[in-house]
Amino acid sequence: MFTDLVDIDELESYDEIEADEELIDEEVKKAKFRLLGPLGKAHNIVVYIWSSGGRADHFRKLAGRMIPMDNRMRWNSWYNMLQVLLKQKAHVDKFCEDFERELQKDLLDLADWKKLRMINDFLQPFSRATLFTEGDEVSIDRTLFTMDILIKHLQISIVSPLPSLFLLS
Repeated sequence: MFTDLVDIDELESYDEIEADEELIDEEVKKAKFRLLGPLGKAHNIVVYIWSSGGRADHFRKLAGRMIPMDNRMRWNSWYNMLQVLLKQKAHVDKFCEDFERELQKDLLDLADWKKLRMINDFLQPFSRATLFTEGDEVSIDRTLFTMDILIKHLQISIVSPLPSLFLLS
C-alpha cells in the first residue's frame, strides 16, 4: 500500500516498531509514521486516543464510539480506520483541539482531510472485493472477475495518479 512513498527499510521498521514497542521512544515511532503523510498522522492520532483510558473515554464521550486501530497484518484495517475517522471528523478535530499541545505535529489540516478522503475512496473497491471473494462458496471465476475489476480500478488510477495523496503538501 505504501510503495514509492516510504523505502522498504522504513516499511520493515513497522514490524520492528511493533516487536520492540517498549524499547523505542514514542517520538521516534510517531516520526516514522509521519513519513506516511496524512495517513501516518491519522494513525498517530488514533494511537494517542487508544493509549490512555482517560483519552479513550474522552473521545468516546465526544463521538459515541472509538476509531478502530490499523495494524500491519490486515490491509483493510487502514481502510476501516479511515472509514470511521472520516465519519467522525468533527469529533476528531474537537479531540485534537482538546489535546493540541500533545498532538501538535499530527494535526490534520483541510488538505490532509481531503487526501484521507481520496485514499479512502481509492481503497473502497478493494474492501468490497475482499468481502465479495471471502468464504467457502467462492469460485475461481468470481475471484478472477473481481481481479479484473480491481485491475481496471488501478488502470484508471494510473491515468489520474495518486502518489501525492499519501504525502504531505
